[in-house]
Amino acid sequence: MANASDQVRQFVQDRYIIPARRKGAKTVTVLAGEVHKALKWNPRRVPQVCSALSTRKFLHAAHLELVSREGPPSGQSPTVKFTYKILDPDQAPASSSRTGSAQVQDGAGLESLYGILEEEFKALGGGEAYLRAERDAWGPDPWDRLAMEDRAAAEGAK
Repeated sequence: MANASDQVRQFVQDRYIIPARRKGAKTVTVLAGEVHKALKWNPRRVPQVCSALSTRKFLHAAHLELVSREGPPSGQSPTVKFTYKILDPDQAPASSSRTGSAQVQDGAGLESLYGILEEEFKALGGGEAYLRAERDAWGPDPWDRLAMEDRAAAEGAK
């Protein structure tokens, strides 16, 4: 039996993609709420519909390119609208602008992030000072808290 994401992908291919391809359409738009309603799922499954419709697995299987994803910032709503470019079956989907344009080998792209928050940490007194302040504001670590509770219990038992 197919999992829920596979059900979504298959449903959208059968109901939206294949008919649009047969009509010669260049794009197709899918509303997450319509898919969810047609599948007769409970409201908590909307995020699964949204996730399934934006996976590379779906884009490659259906020979699509995600052109736009419109909706609330969470991206997990029945109002999320996906617009896909319909590709030729032998044409590979291009990388989505949301996932980056190219993969960098061996983590070389991480070097560009070095020192990215340097000025912000300086304004807070340095990275160590910032982390120390955050830890102090959080409270004692679990082992210190356990030791304090044990001491309090021992003193209460006397």
